[in-house]
Amino acid sequence: MRLGKIFGLAFILGLSGAMMPGPLLAMTVGQVSLQGWRVVPLMMAGHAALELVVIGLLIAGLVQALRRPGLRGAISLVGGAVLLLMGADMVLTASGVALHGTSQPPLTTWELVGAGAAISLANPTFPVWWATVGAGGMTQLAPRSAAEYLAFYLGHELSDFAWYGFIGMVLVLGQSFFSHRVYGGLVLVCGAAVVGLALWFLWTGLGVLRGRTTEPAPESRPLRE
Repeated sequence: MRLGKIFGLAFILGLSGAMMPGPLLAMTVGQVSLQGWRVVPLMMAGHAALELVVIGLLIAGLVQALRRPGLRGAISLVGGAVLLLMGADMVLTASGVALHGTSQPPLTTWELVGAGAAISLANPTFPVWWATVGAGGMTQLAPRSAAEYLAFYLGHELSDFAWYGFIGMVLVLGQSFFSHRVYGGLVLVCGAAVVGLALWFLWTGLGVLRGRTTEPAPESRPLRE
């Protein structure tokens, strides 16, 4: 049950970043148009490898934070505030979002993997998202075993693979139903879910700061294999 909760919430958190147009999506759209759907898993593999490193660093840095209610609450509030802004922006701009590719030559297999990592790392919103929303999500869920950390990672990565895979499939099949209006509708629904998740972050973060939390102290929950 707890593994499912962590996995599901990590999936929703991941969608908050995956669904918004950016350089990685633009590169993926352009390469899929040139080479087909095979581009998607290759670029997502590079992206996932980078995020594995990021999550490893977050785990190392948050272990002590999880033992301090004040810091846990503060991280949750910051993450919730940024998530609320992102969700509100998704809701307000949903009607105007659109998919755009970039003019580019076809890349080789390993260039596609490398591009998935390099473009993500070069995107200024990537470290900001992980320092606020990503860290807030991990702090909020407080994984306490290797399996729970893995559930967080897999849930997050599945959101990227699912959304980019869907976009790639639409481009390859040339589905006319996937108009800008449909895309905007999906962004709107996801944005509303992100707003709800942000409010939960903020409420529980305040609860930790005020001593309302009923969770056992993290010191009593050692990391288990």
